[in-house]
Amino acid sequence: MVTKVCVDDFAIRKRHTYGTIMVDMESRRVIDLLPSREIEDVVEWLKTYPNLSIVSRDGSVSYHSAISQANTAIVQVSDRFHLLKGFTDAAKKFLTRFLSANFCLPQEASHYAGTATADYWSKEGKEDFPTKEHKQTLERKTALVKKVRELKEEGWNNGEIAERTGIGRQTVAKYLKPGYNPVNALYNTTYPSKIKPYVEDIKGLLSEGKTFRQISSYIREKGYRGADSTIRMYATRERKLLKEAGDGRGEKIERRWLIKLLYKPVDQVKGISQKQLDQVIEQYPGIGKVYDAGKSFKETLFARKPEDLEAWMEECQLLGIEELDSFVNGIQRDKDAVKNAIQFDYNNGLAEGSVNKLKVVKRIMYGRNSFELLKSKLLRLELKRKIN
Repeated sequence: MVTKVCVDDFAIRKRHTYGTIMVDMESRRVIDLLPSREIEDVVEWLKTYPNLSIVSRDGSVSYHSAISQANTAIVQVSDRFHLLKGFTDAAKKFLTRFLSANFCLPQEASHYAGTATADYWSKEGKEDFPTKEHKQTLERKTALVKKVRELKEEGWNNGEIAERTGIGRQTVAKYLKPGYNPVNALYNTTYPSKIKPYVEDIKGLLSEGKTFRQISSYIREKGYRGADSTIRMYATRERKLLKEAGDGRGEKIERRWLIKLLYKPVDQVKGISQKQLDQVIEQYPGIGKVYDAGKSFKETLFARKPEDLEAWMEECQLLGIEELDSFVNGIQRDKDAVKNAIQFDYNNGLAEGSVNKLKVVKRIMYGRNSFELLKSKLLRLELKRKIN
């Protein structure tokens, strides 16, 4: 009697047709194959095994729904390997978005210090007023005003002057006013920036890996009333200055080594030292928080304390990193199965290995086989196999 199984999908024809394999976790043998992974088909298939009590699976939404519909009494167990891989993939997406493939660590904590662009709003280094282009425009406009006034003195009316010079009547009337000055009184005037009071907040949020949307939401809660384009422009320039400050002056770090640290200790990653890692985390605190969340999640999965999962999820969401939020939302939807993965020792290793065996059988037959022939061949091999 089959009571504890693990299920997984496999490709009958890659990217076109998929099936489902079932392995008995007690006998460690493949017991059945289904030429589909659609929810309706899997439900009917599982109903032919009324004694099932435990089913181990990956994070598939289809299998979750099918098992629940087939028998609500079945205990579903999510595979720990896929859970860890899910977190690693989410963290990798964050690092890929946050860091360039190769970057340099600035020697100073503030990348504005000592640079030529020390103040975002400063006019230092800009050409003095008036600029060359403005001088040329001013000369043309002064000549036009002079011509308009000369024509008026010769007896021309405003309409004739407008037709002769190619400007509007209202402009002609404006040029004829006694106190008119060709120089715009507002030229080169600097207005207080709406974003200036929030620059330190933006720098801190960028160092933590926040997105433009998250930054905008945060500073608007603190009172910012400007445009989102202003935030994006400043944040983009901030990142550019960070790269300029580090280029050629600090140690070059490759992003791929930081990604490997998600699943390997630093002494097993040859491209980065502990000192360099400490510098990266000091410069970008958000990266250190992601590493800590990953370590804590792994400890939670193997601690045999399902009640700790809720606390970890809350702590992870407080980081405010979109990629990790998406991962936590997925766990929330499948929380019971994840808690069972923490409580029980079942996993999907037998199903994964059996899929590899199935692929070997397909290759031996050069892929020229029907599903029924593939199923018969695999089940026959399983019956002949000795189990220690």
